[in-house]
Amino acid sequence: MTPAPKPVFRRGLLGLLALAGAVIWLLVAAADDPSTPDPAALVVLVPPDLVRHDVSPSLSLLNEPAATPLRADAVAALPDARFAPLTGSNLGIREHAVWLRLRLYRTEQSPEQLVLQLGRPVWRQVQAYVVWEGEDRHAVRLRALHSRHPAFAVEPPQGPSTLLVRVAQIGAITPQMQLWEAGAFRHHAVDDALLQGLFYGMMLALLIYNAFLYASTRDAAYLTYILWQAATLFYMLVFTGVGQHQLWNTSVRWNGIGLISGLMLMCAGGLAFIRTYLLLPRHAPRADLALQIVQWLTLTLALAALLPNSDWMLIPAQLLAAATLLAIAAAAVLRWRQQFVPAVILLLSLVPLLLVGFANIGRTLGWLPETFLTADALQWVSALLALVLTYGLSVRVAQLRERASRLQDLLRKDPLTGLLNRNGLFEQGQRLLDRTHDSQAHAAVLWLDLDGLKRINDQFGHAAGDALIQAAAARLRDAFGPDAACARLGGDEFAIILPNLPSPRLAEDLARHALERLRVPYALSGQEFHATGSIGVALYPQQAQNLEDLLRLADAAMYRAKAQGRDTYVLWSEQTPPPASAVRFTWPGAAQV
Repeated sequence: MTPAPKPVFRRGLLGLLALAGAVIWLLVAAADDPSTPDPAALVVLVPPDLVRHDVSPSLSLLNEPAATPLRADAVAALPDARFAPLTGSNLGIREHAVWLRLRLYRTEQSPEQLVLQLGRPVWRQVQAYVVWEGEDRHAVRLRALHSRHPAFAVEPPQGPSTLLVRVAQIGAITPQMQLWEAGAFRHHAVDDALLQGLFYGMMLALLIYNAFLYASTRDAAYLTYILWQAATLFYMLVFTGVGQHQLWNTSVRWNGIGLISGLMLMCAGGLAFIRTYLLLPRHAPRADLALQIVQWLTLTLALAALLPNSDWMLIPAQLLAAATLLAIAAAAVLRWRQQFVPAVILLLSLVPLLLVGFANIGRTLGWLPETFLTADALQWVSALLALVLTYGLSVRVAQLRERASRLQDLLRKDPLTGLLNRNGLFEQGQRLLDRTHDSQAHAAVLWLDLDGLKRINDQFGHAAGDALIQAAAARLRDAFGPDAACARLGGDEFAIILPNLPSPRLAEDLARHALERLRVPYALSGQEFHATGSIGVALYPQQAQNLEDLLRLADAAMYRAKAQGRDTYVLWSEQTPPPASAVRFTWPGAAQV
């Protein structure tokens, strides 16, 4: 197939990039105003009807010195001048911990039990404290709740109080904090757990479903899909905080490994799947080579991230993930221009992935604020992509099977008449004989030769002869019915296998019926043609037990029918002259010794 012009390909790719860039620009434009907030806004009054309140604008920041980590009591004693109001919702990537301070004022009518919930779940360190005011000013560490997002139970005293949170983030620090009434938070936690269960249940179901399909089809695309989805599940366990919540709650090392190695394994699996899914090695070898290079880079970085002190690899991993998205989009556009239908399905699902993927990379690198689009949307877009590509795999497999079926028809069928050829006759005929043997019935093999075809070729041309062969083949197919195997062996010679006959005499009746059908004049292109046939019949299992011998005997009987004046049939018997050659018919597809 001729590739599409390069300018069209470039326009399609640039269009995807422009769309992703426009959404990222809107996110940046929607970021918090960097102007200094009003100091009065830094005190949060806990309302009596509190359900949930975003306290991020009221936070103030203290950078912890690298050499001397601070204790909570020491931070609580620091003057206000040491704290700076937040000037954005993304603090960027920081090597050292920061302290976030929140001033509360709880009235008598305010709820007594509160919950402070942090946003992004992938923290390296998180501790929260409440500062008790008075002569014995001290900080009391808050109890962490069992939640995928870090959350702490707070029972602040009536009047003013201060909350301190020490955080060290893997990636950019995005201090999105919510203050909840405790009961409302419990309801929220239940709803969130149900949504997470739905997501992971769906992904596991797709994984198992495609594993069964791979076991039945042995298609490499299903295997790469399984590997890709397994890596995606691991990355999502880290990304959503479910892994630390449920699996490795005593160690945060898996968070760092997952954010780098998990992301790179997901990219490597996605690239391997896309190369197989789009059939790139066969139809776009240069694009396949480019994706293969990126794939090996991601695998190398995934292994390197397992080494100690590998946190610096986070930025290269994010940039390589962006390159992976672009490479996949480019390959999909290329195959779309080559009119490969599964590529269209891939492109439709890639649009939201490009938007959410680039937005998440921007958030991790410190460029974008934390929003639904830059955080939780990634897992639902991943689920959508997995669902759509499962459907795309079924379309791809259907297309490949259709092509394989067409190729098989070319190998098994005669192109002029649509009947079986010699290959198809031996393949289907042997199955019919075996089925006849199992049912203890009879079968017959007929060899038919058209009479008068040479005269028509000489008088009217070979086109007329071909038209006559086509018309005769259609009559034979109708005469013997769908259960018979009809084949054209070449020229004007046909072979018919009649399976599961209740009596051998039925073969003779069908031979007579076929001769009657062939005698009817043929009206072709406004002219009338006449042709007859000579048929030889051999019976199974009385006269031979294999297809090769049956064809040889039927061929000999057909020559006897021609010798008797044509337009007749002859049933082979011991009195029939033996075949001119003792060489047996052989299946063209069988191995030669």
